[in-house]
Amino acid sequence: MYYLWKNTPYGIIRVSCGGLYDFAMEAVRSKLRLYSVTLEPSGRKEHADLTLVFSDEDLPSETKHKIEEHISSVLKPMGIKASIVWASPDNGIAALLQNPYIWAGAASCLTVMITAGSEGFFWTLFWGAAEWFVIRGMKFIAERFRNA
Repeated sequence: MYYLWKNTPYGIIRVSCGGLYDFAMEAVRSKLRLYSVTLEPSGRKEHADLTLVFSDEDLPSETKHKIEEHISSVLKPMGIKASIVWASPDNGIAALLQNPYIWAGAASCLTVMITAGSEGFFWTLFWGAAEWFVIRGMKFIAERFRNA
């Protein structure tokens, strides 16, 4: 996906989301995780606003400040104003409860329990697990023959 950056007398400058991601990760050269990259035109014509959301990773505040200054100094000559947001990753049960697949699985189990009863739920779970193992086994055998 391309973001429109600037209209110039020489044409339109476009920046891709992947390019911005790679650029930000190269500028940081760290094991930080980049969650989000957003480029928006600002009210003024001189620059565009780039928002980067990095993982917190329990960095000291002086390290965060150095990273912010470095990215801002690299992007300023290009006409991009950088805003960095530090986010803490969700761990544990909170991240699990925000997963839509967990909620879909729970709703499916509840629906089967209501419509088919406990015996129907058991057999649905049994045959679903058996099918999963059969497909995984076939996939393993196919990959083994392909690599041989």
